[in-house]
Amino acid sequence: MRLKDKVALVTGGGRGIGRHIALRLADEGAHVLVNYASSEVGAEDIAEQIRAKGRRATAVRANIAQRGEVDAMYASLREDFGRIDILVNNAAIDPVIPFLEMNDEQWDRVIDINLKGTYMCSQAASKLMVEQGSGGVIIIIGSMHSMATFPGMLAYASTKGGLNAMTRAMALDLAPHRIRVNCVIPGSIHVEKAYEVIPNYDPHMMDDQIALGRIGYGPDIAAAVVFMASQDAAYITGTTLTVDGGVMARMALWFDDLETVERKNDN
Repeated sequence: MRLKDKVALVTGGGRGIGRHIALRLADEGAHVLVNYASSEVGAEDIAEQIRAKGRRATAVRANIAQRGEVDAMYASLREDFGRIDILVNNAAIDPVIPFLEMNDEQWDRVIDINLKGTYMCSQAASKLMVEQGSGGVIIIIGSMHSMATFPGMLAYASTKGGLNAMTRAMALDLAPHRIRVNCVIPGSIHVEKAYEVIPNYDPHMMDDQIALGRIGYGPDIAAAVVFMASQDAAYITGTTLTVDGGVMARMALWFDDLETVERKNDN
């Protein structure tokens, strides 16, 4: 077990990618605080599954956009676990809002949860890690929308681009305290929520656009998080790890048969 008796906090750990991360951390020996904002049933279920593995786990509700709720969550962490070794900043929202239709309240909500929430959770974790004097790991879940995006994703893409920069800057500030900071960037990942928000959703609809020929799944991201959290990544900080099956390596314009494309040299 690579994370035996480490204590981890996973924001947004009650569903989607977060639940896979929480469970995989427990598989590697970690005790886990599962944060949630609204998915109480899911978070409690994950905590119960973790306890069934012989680890300690609690589910704690907190809106990470609110300083008071973040402070209360960390007070609960200190009471229940006494320390923190790993923070996974996973919680985020991704509303589709055309730029010309967006209002200030919609913009602020995405910024507050995705960017400010990550800052506040990371600062609280860092202060506790510094107090402990034993170092630690902060992992931010980014997005390929920080590199290439779709119409209507301005706010979300802006926050994810900001998280890439936050990763680098935070890593420099925290390196003297032996706290590593890295960002894991998922590609197209299948989550159950997609059936609710995408009409006629088919998890295999993008398979032919992905170099490895399949969509990603939660365990693919969880494996990358565990690697970054472990001593296997002891010399890695301030960087991003893209887990996308090669989708970002391809041109935006796909050719079904590259051999049929005539390349003309104007020289």
